[in-house]
Amino acid sequence: MIRRDGGQCTARYSDGRRCDLPGNDVDHIVPDSLGGSSDMDNLALLCAWHHAQKSSSEGGTAAALTRKSVHRPAPTHPALDD
Repeated sequence: MIRRDGGQCTARYSDGRRCDLPGNDVDHIVPDSLGGSSDMDNLALLCAWHHAQKSSSEGGTAAALTRKSVHRPAPTHPALDD
């Protein structure tokens, strides 16, 4: 994978340029928590900064998928109870 990605971060900026920092972190393109695998076609080389940014955003997505919603009845004021 290092050879395949040229030892360079594979992240792209909004204008299409590729990050010019060395790739030193292996990233799961589709993370394990969202059903991704460890196959070579699901791995990419990222610099530490881009990896931290991507992992941070994915953590929120994974947490939202496992979060349970609790619906409670709306409380009434004790003076309105019969």
